[in-house]
Amino acid sequence: MSFGQTLPNGLRVVVEEMPHMKSCAVSIWIGVGSRYESERINGISHFVEHLLFKGTRKRPDNQAISMAIESVGGMINGFTNKEVTCYLVKVPAQYLDLGLDVLSDMVVYSLFLPESIDRERGVVIEEIRMVHDKPDNWVHVLLDQLMWPGQAFGRSVAGTEEVIKSLSREDILRFVEQYYSPGNIAISVAGQCKRDDVIRKTGELFGDKVKREIGAREPVVGDQSKPRVDFEPRDTKQTNLAFGFYGYPRLHPDRYAMEMLNVALGWGMSSRLFQEVRVKRGLAYVVGSQYSYYMDAGQFKVYAGVDPRKSVDAVKVIMEELSRVSSEGISEEELGKAKEFYKGSLLLRLEDTLNLSLRIGESSILTGRVVPLEEVISKVDAVTVDDIRRVGKDAIRMDRLNLAAVGPAGQEEEIRKSVGA
Repeated sequence: MSFGQTLPNGLRVVVEEMPHMKSCAVSIWIGVGSRYESERINGISHFVEHLLFKGTRKRPDNQAISMAIESVGGMINGFTNKEVTCYLVKVPAQYLDLGLDVLSDMVVYSLFLPESIDRERGVVIEEIRMVHDKPDNWVHVLLDQLMWPGQAFGRSVAGTEEVIKSLSREDILRFVEQYYSPGNIAISVAGQCKRDDVIRKTGELFGDKVKREIGAREPVVGDQSKPRVDFEPRDTKQTNLAFGFYGYPRLHPDRYAMEMLNVALGWGMSSRLFQEVRVKRGLAYVVGSQYSYYMDAGQFKVYAGVDPRKSVDAVKVIMEELSRVSSEGISEEELGKAKEFYKGSLLLRLEDTLNLSLRIGESSILTGRVVPLEEVISKVDAVTVDDIRRVGKDAIRMDRLNLAAVGPAGQEEEIRKSVGA
């Protein structure tokens, strides 16, 4: 059972004691991501994430930071998404204090030296170029832009080359000053640890930091009345397809029905899409679906990489499966299998201290509450085929379909026609 406490300065600490484990995982969560950024500074959250690994007062460069953790057999990393930035370590349990010290040192005492900023600017730009050069990654960036045009929510987490080149040290320091405040930070620890020790240590590391007000996130608007297609011609061996629909937010009562629909439709080799598109028709090597939920938005998408000569056939087959599940739902047998798949996968993931730390930390920073595992399982078990049918009709609407595609020229018109755009 997770134990949570909020320090007087607003910093949230959540701990899951796992006395039988040999490791501890620590994650520090900042409540900021790309959706908080204006177009002028798009990508700054991700840029700052990179820069926190470049030197602190105690550890002057990247090697000193990484060696502190790797020298005891641990791992250290970070990531940024639309709503949060996270820094994480996993270490042998006896080095928990070291893990907390390294991450807090990065979050509170990073130097942001001008030479480090300029050097890392080039690294981030190369990362942006790498994503652009991989059509199977880039198609998802295009899909977000298509679904939320002109909104922070639809812009790339990494930003653009032009913006990254333009960001000044003053921009970065101002951003960190605004968002890296104790009231906007959650620390989660899972593994062989004592919660009282974790609370004491985090209090020592962050207790003198002052809470500040943070900026509001831009609301998400998902509104359309007809299908939209964005086709980017490229000289590739495959056509990469990403179908997107608006899903439910994190706390929506139908979230778990959407999860079960997603599992039945596109998770694993027994899913409908895998069986129909790959096994029966041989149209794709990779095909599947994904449901992503945020605080006030959601996205349900299907991805496939196909032979350009078969792209129109693949689009039609995928559309048929989407239409079928939208109008008919799924069977009791499919729902039963989806529930067991989902619950089993969740339980297996949470045997790992890092996955558990990430779960409780993300919930804490976004909602202020960690949903007990028993409650999740109960909500999954409560989903009915009628729920699935209702959710399918509500979410998988062909007038609100978005399709992003990257592949050889000459297919666009046929693809557009096949989805009614």
